Amino acid sequence: MQGDSRNKNRKIADRIVSNRAGIAIAGESNSGLVRKHNEDSFCVICRPDRDAVLAVVADGVGGHCHGEIASLICCRDLARGFLDASAGNPDSPYAADKFLRDSMREINRKIFQRNYCEQQARPMASTLIAVIFFRDTLVMGAAGDSRLYELDAGRRLRQLSVDHTLSAEYIREYGRDLSGRNVAYGGMIARAVGPRSELELEVRHFPRGSGSRYLLCSDGVYRCVPAERMAEELGKAATPRAAVDGLMRAALLGGGRDNITAVVAFPEREER
Repeated sequence: MQGDSRNKNRKIADRIVSNRAGIAIAGESNSGLVRKHNEDSFCVICRPDRDAVLAVVADGVGGHCHGEIASLICCRDLARGFLDASAGNPDSPYAADKFLRDSMREINRKIFQRNYCEQQARPMASTLIAVIFFRDTLVMGAAGDSRLYELDAGRRLRQLSVDHTLSAEYIREYGRDLSGRNVAYGGMIARAVGPRSELELEVRHFPRGSGSRYLLCSDGVYRCVPAERMAEELGKAATPRAAVDGLMRAALLGGGRDNITAVVAFPEREER
């Protein structure tokens, strides 16, 4: 589910097959320069006979038991469900919305039950950003602090997802930032897949901008690469693969303090 493994530290996938969603995607995951293990997973499901393309980035929560297993389960089960014709193809935004909610509810139940049976002190968990692309729309499901960005035709970068951390939730609830209060746990994940019996998945629909490029990434990217550099790499690249290469290089040069995963989507016509 993490692409083609070319060495133990890198997992790579490219999907530039013509499809009815009109999208081309490349992705890569790297363990970074500090962590011994890569707890990130990603998957890209792109078929020429479907109106939709699925992209997922899942980041095992650091410090919890078997985060890499939780992130792998998220990607594996979403990919299987997306490919399972008997489950009903999510080939409309409404169907995609239902698919993400139902699938992630079941995945959360599976991981939660495993945590309950194993009685780990810190149960396995994963953040998630999942996007189903259509020609005119994208449907996003999110839990945690993995992110979705859009670079529009005017080369302006904006974050479409919102972070589900304690500090971000506090800002949204009370309009005040915890960062000035010396609260060490402000960056803790407020929502994730697995640790609780019920998952509060945020599902949102966005219009797909003409000429827009999209980035799904774990926090290992945006914590090491400034937004201006992300916009530069996405804007100057001729292909999704080139954009991923530039982002991975920038994250590693920025310190590579965490696992690094990036999936980039371009309009397919830009590949020609």
